[in-house]
Amino acid sequence: MEIEDLSAVYEIEVEAFKNTTWTMEAYTRELVMNKFAHYFVMELDGEIIGYTGIWLVVDQCQITTVAMSRKMRGKGYSHILIQHIKDFVKPQADVISLEVRVDNTAAMRLYEHNGFKYGGVRKNYYGEGLDAHVMWVNLND
Repeated sequence: MEIEDLSAVYEIEVEAFKNTTWTMEAYTRELVMNKFAHYFVMELDGEIIGYTGIWLVVDQCQITTVAMSRKMRGKGYSHILIQHIKDFVKPQADVISLEVRVDNTAAMRLYEHNGFKYGGVRKNYYGEGLDAHVMWVNLND
């Protein structure tokens, strides 16, 4: 992901997350200032159709976001993004973790299908009483 990708990324962000979106400024800070951040876009025919981001600190990987444009959901592209993350971090990290809204069943199915397991609940993680499931996958399993 590059700065010039952010308008397309933000369009998908708003479409995918509605009330809990990151701002353009937050993405800019991640790309420019966070040395632990790695963000990737997925393109099809020159159009950004999805993106993902991680924080990779020493041997720990945290997925910060995964989103796919509405018109491309259900076609397997999100699985490709998750596999890309696994391949990218495997030389450095053994475990990948993430938080997902407890009501986001589609995302939980995606993560489960890619080997993620439940590790607990973060109460009020998203504010306004919205909890998150903590999920993780061990890349050595």
